[in-house]
Amino acid sequence: MLTRLIIDFPQAQPTVHEDGRIGFELHAPSAGKVLLTGLGDRAPIPMTRGEEGLWSVTVGPLEPDLYSYHFLVDGALTIDPKNRVVKKWRTLASMVEVPGVNLASLHAWRDVAHGIVHRHFYHSQVTGSLRSMLVYTPPAYQLDAESAFPVLYLLHGFGDDETAWTEVGRAHFIADNLLADNQSQPMIVVMPNGHPLPIPGDPVFDDYAPENLRSMEAEIRQEIIPYVEQHYRIEKGREHRAIAGLSMGGGHALQMGLQHPELFAWVAGFSSAAPHEALDETLEPLKPMWSQSPLRMLWVGCGKEDFLLERNQVFIQWLEQHGMAHEWVLTEGGHEWGVWRRYLTSLLPKLFQ
Repeated sequence: MLTRLIIDFPQAQPTVHEDGRIGFELHAPSAGKVLLTGLGDRAPIPMTRGEEGLWSVTVGPLEPDLYSYHFLVDGALTIDPKNRVVKKWRTLASMVEVPGVNLASLHAWRDVAHGIVHRHFYHSQVTGSLRSMLVYTPPAYQLDAESAFPVLYLLHGFGDDETAWTEVGRAHFIADNLLADNQSQPMIVVMPNGHPLPIPGDPVFDDYAPENLRSMEAEIRQEIIPYVEQHYRIEKGREHRAIAGLSMGGGHALQMGLQHPELFAWVAGFSSAAPHEALDETLEPLKPMWSQSPLRMLWVGCGKEDFLLERNQVFIQWLEQHGMAHEWVLTEGGHEWGVWRRYLTSLLPKLFQ
């Protein structure tokens, strides 16, 4: 039986019913109109005003998954003041989970053996600043004091930080559940902060991205990989090292993986800010390295409704024209965590086989 996850504290709101319906409430006595927004790709849903200005609506039933939402109060976006489960993005969002078992629910907590998520703070020589990363070790790491393990470097998106892949992506639960089902290899998962450069107040991504990528590449090579290999029992060498990410982090993973096949033999991008301009100029010179150190896997996935789909298709077309082996996965969905959790669930069993 699947047990509903409680994250350190009881969730006062919203109310999740056994059949997958969710009841939302907001006390806003002076509001003239309140809408519920989010919950995947659903259009804004009008809420009904009750006594003493208590607005409410019940939606669903919804499929088992982890959803984010906002209230739109007379045009002003706000999180749920009675729900402490919050997704930290450039704009905060409240989160609610519909428990249950389906093909997309391997992110849910199960009563199986669990790994440990460690948090490390370190002073980066590359940035001259205090930095942080999360490191997941599988259950076998604690049980076997002799064995070494392969490593996946898992990168987040533009609006996130190093906590996103555990708090929203549930990468540690996905890894635990796949291991319990004997579907993947035990591995260490390193989740660094993908912003070695501070985000400007009103950023234009393509202005910020190139220099941030250069700094991130330097930090991974000079700081993060050496730190991890000093502090953990790691299988050394490219065959035991993978890099993957979503959105901005997917672009980082694809570009670093292709530029440094001597470091990574396994490369994957989810809904990536993929390379798409001057590809002959930037990628053609890398072909000799790919021949010398061929990738074991190049995996690229994107949703049909994702705003980065065309950018990914340009990249995939270049790979096909130049005979570069790859796996291209086109799915339903947009630029959203439900898609990326499913991609990670599909990816982990393929690594280090």
